[in-house]
Amino acid sequence: MYLREIIINGFKSYMNQTVVEQLDPKHNVVVGRNGSGKSNFFSAIEFVLSDEYTNLRQSERAGLINKGASKSRTESAFVEIVLVEKASISAVSCICSCKGVGCGGVGQSFAIGRFCPQGHHRAVTTNMAYLEKKPSDCGETRVRRTISATKDQYKLNGRNATRREVVEMLDSLGLSTASPYYIVKQGKINQLAMSRPPQLLQVLFEIGGIRVYDEKLKETIKLMHDADLCLKQIRTVRSSLGERLKLLFNERKEQEQFEQLDKKHRLLSFMVLDKKHQEAVRALNALDHTEQSWKEQERQFVLQKSEAMEKSNELKRHRKDTSAELTNAQAKQTYLGEEHIRLQKQMVKLDLQLQDTVQELGRQRVDQEREQTELVRQQTDISDVQMQLETVARQLAAVQERKDTLESAFLKKKERRNEILDKQRRGIQFTTREARDQFLRNEIAYVCNQIKVQTEALGRMKIEHKELIGGLEIKKEDGTRYEGEHGTLANQENAYKAQLAQIGARLQESKTVRETLAADESRKMIELNHRRAQVSDHEQKLRKQIGTRVADGWRAVAKVLDMLRTQHADHHPVLAGYHGRVFEAFQCEEELFRAVETVAGSKLYYHIVESEAIANELIALCNKHQLRGEYNFMPLNKLQAGQQMHTAVRSDATVRPLVSLLTYDNRFEIVFQHIFGGTLLCDGLETAVNAHRQHQRSCVTRDGDMVGRGALTGGYRAPGTTKLHQALALCEMGAKIARLESDLQSIRKLKSKADEIIDKDEQDRVIVEAKHRKMVRNREQLQALLHAVPTQCRRLGEKCTELERKIRTQQTDLDLLVAKEESLRRELETQFICVLTEKEERFIAQLDEEIRCLRTQQNEAFNAELQVQREKDKLENRLNGQLIPKRDALIASLAGRSYGSLANQRTVYEQQQKTLSSKIDLLVQDISNVDKQVRDLTDKGKKLTKELEYWLKKLKHAEEAISTKDPRETSHEARKRQLAAEVNRYAKEIEALGVLPAFDQGYDKMTLPKLMQELERTSKQLKKFSSVNKTAVDEYARVSQSLSVMDRKLKESEDTRKMHESTVQRLQAQRMDCIEHIFNTVNRNFIEIFSRFVPAGCGKLILQTTDGNADSDDTTTDESYDGDGVPDRYVGLAVEVSFMASEGTRSELGTLSGGQKTLVAIALIFAMQKYNPAPFYLFDEIDQALDSGHRKVVANEIHALSANSQFITITFRRELLEHADKYFGVRYRNTASSIGAVSKERAFDFVVDDTIRR
Repeated sequence: MYLREIIINGFKSYMNQTVVEQLDPKHNVVVGRNGSGKSNFFSAIEFVLSDEYTNLRQSERAGLINKGASKSRTESAFVEIVLVEKASISAVSCICSCKGVGCGGVGQSFAIGRFCPQGHHRAVTTNMAYLEKKPSDCGETRVRRTISATKDQYKLNGRNATRREVVEMLDSLGLSTASPYYIVKQGKINQLAMSRPPQLLQVLFEIGGIRVYDEKLKETIKLMHDADLCLKQIRTVRSSLGERLKLLFNERKEQEQFEQLDKKHRLLSFMVLDKKHQEAVRALNALDHTEQSWKEQERQFVLQKSEAMEKSNELKRHRKDTSAELTNAQAKQTYLGEEHIRLQKQMVKLDLQLQDTVQELGRQRVDQEREQTELVRQQTDISDVQMQLETVARQLAAVQERKDTLESAFLKKKERRNEILDKQRRGIQFTTREARDQFLRNEIAYVCNQIKVQTEALGRMKIEHKELIGGLEIKKEDGTRYEGEHGTLANQENAYKAQLAQIGARLQESKTVRETLAADESRKMIELNHRRAQVSDHEQKLRKQIGTRVADGWRAVAKVLDMLRTQHADHHPVLAGYHGRVFEAFQCEEELFRAVETVAGSKLYYHIVESEAIANELIALCNKHQLRGEYNFMPLNKLQAGQQMHTAVRSDATVRPLVSLLTYDNRFEIVFQHIFGGTLLCDGLETAVNAHRQHQRSCVTRDGDMVGRGALTGGYRAPGTTKLHQALALCEMGAKIARLESDLQSIRKLKSKADEIIDKDEQDRVIVEAKHRKMVRNREQLQALLHAVPTQCRRLGEKCTELERKIRTQQTDLDLLVAKEESLRRELETQFICVLTEKEERFIAQLDEEIRCLRTQQNEAFNAELQVQREKDKLENRLNGQLIPKRDALIASLAGRSYGSLANQRTVYEQQQKTLSSKIDLLVQDISNVDKQVRDLTDKGKKLTKELEYWLKKLKHAEEAISTKDPRETSHEARKRQLAAEVNRYAKEIEALGVLPAFDQGYDKMTLPKLMQELERTSKQLKKFSSVNKTAVDEYARVSQSLSVMDRKLKESEDTRKMHESTVQRLQAQRMDCIEHIFNTVNRNFIEIFSRFVPAGCGKLILQTTDGNADSDDTTTDESYDGDGVPDRYVGLAVEVSFMASEGTRSELGTLSGGQKTLVAIALIFAMQKYNPAPFYLFDEIDQALDSGHRKVVANEIHALSANSQFITITFRRELLEHADKYFGVRYRNTASSIGAVSKERAFDFVVDDTIRR
């Protein structure tokens, strides 16, 4: 087996994954510069194989992981080694065949060449029981150790393994931790060279397996010490037992005499106690006869007490029921009072609202009449002003027309005068006619053009005037249409107001109905809660009486039936086949309840079903829904009726069949015949006993006393209601609750319907109000348009009048232009003259006179127009600024009056007042009834309280009579208790005497005084033996037996001690033989190897002993003990060497130089390795302190040993490189180490280069 491959990743300076492949099976040398990582490579192998790196702390584990900055670096590191077998089987395991007793190697495995602890080297190597290949069938073993900050993990051949498994595997390969020198790191040589003899001896013991003997010796010596302690204890106990046995022998004789007297004393004691017991019994019997009379009297008081208790409990129950009814009535009274107060408040509020509405209606009526009168007056004033305005407008038009006529005549006269004067000026202006005519023709052309323009403008004005006339007619038609639409909208507004009033009335009525329903719901809820509380109390009482499981079964079946009704209405077959419980299916008189309950028992609470299928389905549904409880069913198709009563029984008035007194449906005949068919109802207990003897049937009384086969049952029953009464009351309350819930559901439906009606009315009101608001806005807009029509018509008329004046002015201007054209044309046809004719001058004078007259008339017309315009403006200001706004305000005020709505509101309030009055009247009647009920219940409670006090006094009297006894009875009872105590005491004393000896007939005839005298005399004799040991005989036998047991244990302990002592001696002898054998072998190997290292010298090992002799064969001397208590005569291992001739002086290890010590240490390591060889060895600079010659010798020795074992050495010297088989170089670049195979020359370069650097 050798190391073929090493993989290092992230360990110390090996940051990247480094694979060292194809290591040579012989000698491998690792070289590299100082600090390159050679020692880290060595540590990586040691990290996997040795114990140096076990039990590391977290900081120490982190220190082994490379801290490089590579991106691929992880926070862990691992080292993996690959061990393979050599071509020949060089690694096998051998089984020690030593048959010697105490051999530590029996059945253990060892590698070839290794001694068993006994030292039977020949047996190991020659007598092998079997060989097995190690460790795997493929011949390859991979061991990986991964370390991180939080974990330390081993893998063996790819699977996770423990440290123990790895150690066992390495032991099987010969890499045992007991042989630590197959790994020699730096400092190990120096440590060994500096070791003292005791330390070297421990090394020798470690490689030889002496630890096995030490452990067994320690264990055996401990057992021997325990045996010594046990022997000491046994001897002490045996000595005390012997002394105790002597003392008990004398005490046994005294005990025999004491027993004779004790028998006599017990016999006399019995005779005395028996006679006293008989006398006490006779006296006690005499007292019993006297006690019977007192008991009869006490029984009468007990009956009286029972009757008083029954009556008082019944009265308490009635009073409690009355109190509950009174509480309910008072609650109802309080509720009705609060409701009455609430309704009174509503009535007062309604009266105030109605009063306010009536007053508001009066004010609205007065205001409406006043505003209506004012509106009529305003409309009359508006009509008058409008008529005046029309008259003024006509006057203004006439004045303006006259003014325009005068203006036209004035302009024409003036134009005519200007023509004549222009003609004169042109005569002066032009010198020739041609010039004048040319000028006139130009003027004529210009005037013609102006005529054309003015004619077109006049046409446009006339068209515009026509359009204004049409628009005015349209506006008048719009006014007429607006008036019709306004009336329609007013009618619609009134209709909407009436509709809103109707909706308001319906809404108020619905709210009143809803309030009434809410009050009814609240009242029903109060009553329902009260009923539920009563049901809860009754359920608790009934649950205690019938049992929790039965009550839970009732509730479970009821829940299942409710679910079926909810899902399938009443059409499910289970609902049709379920007929209720037994006690619900019949009726009887209340005085029969106890008898019925006694006979039926728990069957009263069974469920009646049509068939067992119905019962099974109900049970399945209960289980499905996980409903707990006890379910008992009576299928009608499976029941059998009891035997029918004969006629004699039926004709007897005092004895009747119980089933004949029950009323039920014929469908359930078989049920009640099954339960009650065999039972007779009797008037009394004596009658029941006689009827049972006569008819051989079970008989029951009305009080529930039962006579049947076997015991007679009955007796006193606690007063109170029966379970049947409770169950029926609970059913009745359940029915009331069902009715209340049904009424409550109906009220809620009506309330929901009222809410729907209210919601619908609210929605309708919102819709109608929206329509009303929209209509009001439309009406207001239409009214605004209607009010604007007169103004718009007036403005259009004014525009028409203005346009007519413009047309007249335009026409005048056109006429002037035409006249001018005619004048120019006439002038063009006349002669060219420079002066005016006489006729023309007269005409000009006439024209001037006419122009002055026209100007005067024109001024008068202007003043008249101004005056009429002022009158018109005044009227328009009054109409538009005062009359029309005031009229519009009055119209708006009248339209905003809510007289109709107030009238409708008054009607609604009056209806509500009537409704509320009727409610108050009904409520007052209910309050009166409830008050009467409260008074009646209060009186009833007082009456019940008085009766209860009477019966409580009677009960107290009976209890006092029972508790207060006659003084004679007290002394009688004291005497009776005393006699009874004496009887018991005498009986116990007689019983305490135990088995008595044979009677002496003489004692039986003696009187009590004589017996007591004889007893006293015997007691005095017994007092002499007061200190006798009454257990002496038993103790004597017991101590004798214990003494025999102690003798047996003493012999066994002595034999055990001798066995342990012989075992210690045998183990010590075997240990000494093994140590001497190991020492001789290692010494022989050391002499041989040292002679090869130093041919001129010699050396040997010396085994130091406690007697001061070295390597002595005497094993009988005194032995020393180590720290564990194991005896040892060997105290050290010394080394003596000589580097001179063989006969030269030998020196001890401490007197040598450093290089000599190193050489001796290496020789000693090789000697121990030769004794316990390993598959491979790791040496880290073991030649560091040697000179060149000695390094060559060590290199030759390694070369010789590498034929059978693999060597991996780290060195700075070239001597080890001479005979090496493979070379590896270590480099350190970029803070990371790497290793790889190199040639021999390159390896020499490494060594030389490093030497130069040093």
